Amino acid sequence: MLDVNSNIMAVYEMQANICHALSHPIRLYILDILSTEEMSSTQLLKELGIPKANLSQHLSVLKDAGILKTRKVGAFQILTLAIPKIKDACQLVRGILLDRMNDEQKVINVLKKKLDIQVKKNAKQLVKKTIVKIIAKKVSK
Repeated sequence: MLDVNSNIMAVYEMQANICHALSHPIRLYILDILSTEEMSSTQLLKELGIPKANLSQHLSVLKDAGILKTRKVGAFQILTLAIPKIKDACQLVRGILLDRMNDEQKVINVLKKKLDIQVKKNAKQLVKKTIVKIIAKKVSK
């Protein structure tokens, strides 16, 4: 039983390392870009528009987690996904988040409609009260 638990814990540890590597928006963007085509770090730098030192740190985190790999082509290091399925995992999470945002937007739209109805109702009541006061003043004069 201990062997099974230690194997499961080892898998959880590896999963946590990958999740940590995915925990920055720039790194997710890098993976999104590299999921469609291989690039050199120079091309990636141009695409991202971030400082070279920042790109280097992000690439290091992704390589250390085993998500990215490089191969040498002439003078260039070409970056590619070491785990192609990571693209599917990221798309799955993105899909879940987009669904959540859509659900939240639906709730916001319903609340806005209710608020609009209440504001119109309150405005009508205020107009009626104002008219009654005006009429009462004229009658009392």
